[in-house]
Amino acid sequence: MGLGESGAGMYAETSSVAGAHAVGMYRSCVRIGNVSIGLKADSEDDIELTDEMKRFRTTPTDCDIDISVQWTDRLQRTGGRKLFDSRSVWVLREEDDGLVFDLSTPVLGDRPYKRLSIDKGFSAAQLWLSREYLSKGQVYPLEYPLDELLVTNWLAARAKGVEVHGCGLVDRETGGHLFLGHSGAGKSTTSRLWRSLRAARVLSDDRIILREQGSEIWMHGTPWHGEAGFASPETTKVQKIFVLEHGDRNEILQLPQARAVAELFARCFPPFYDQGLLTFTLSFLHQITNRVPCYRFRFVPDESAVSEILNFNG
Repeated sequence: MGLGESGAGMYAETSSVAGAHAVGMYRSCVRIGNVSIGLKADSEDDIELTDEMKRFRTTPTDCDIDISVQWTDRLQRTGGRKLFDSRSVWVLREEDDGLVFDLSTPVLGDRPYKRLSIDKGFSAAQLWLSREYLSKGQVYPLEYPLDELLVTNWLAARAKGVEVHGCGLVDRETGGHLFLGHSGAGKSTTSRLWRSLRAARVLSDDRIILREQGSEIWMHGTPWHGEAGFASPETTKVQKIFVLEHGDRNEILQLPQARAVAELFARCFPPFYDQGLLTFTLSFLHQITNRVPCYRFRFVPDESAVSEILNFNG
């Protein structure tokens, strides 16, 4: 049974889906962290992008991940083995021929409003939209968190990179700096300070993708921004990594590699459901800390924090 047949025959309560024809009249493509995601559907409305995602739009071509978008009257819960429950809007299950992400919320009802069936290599997928809860022309197929789930899982499954919780920016004199931090650590504040004082280019004030390029570590902007709203498809080499902490004064402390790996892991988005993918993530974090100096940055949220980084020669 193929992936598309599984989605139609097992999960949809409508005869029209079981006999659905191949879709693809309309196409759209985005590129995030140098991972291309292609959408195809019979209606232009079904490949609509959010304003943030439109900044990452690229020419449709052979994509890393290809998604066919279709509608169904209703989506039933699957019987696959549960691999992970986000405790928010999505649950991941394993089926014979791949993985299934079900998105649901009590605000709409008990059943999924959206389902992504995808192979375990994260290359080909079918996205089902439920007419029970959604209306044509009022839905974004890659609406968060589905877009992020696709990219982070593809990076891990292909051993290509990792997403981290951080602010990435490019200073015209000192290059690319990555500031890691949990929510409330000061990522958006840091972005605003560097933008106003240094006219720095901010790739994102919340989520950054790290990938290897030759022998260097490069960071990529994402559409998943924080409260400051910075989101750019730009990419740059990472010169230094700073783990943000609020403090009574500005202080930069070098992190031993083991500590640096732990700090990065605590602020990244690994696929916890798969031991092999977790092993890759830890290995890649070791590569990052081998190649990029990492520091703890205790700071006060004013212009002196920027000066501290600029004057630092570590």
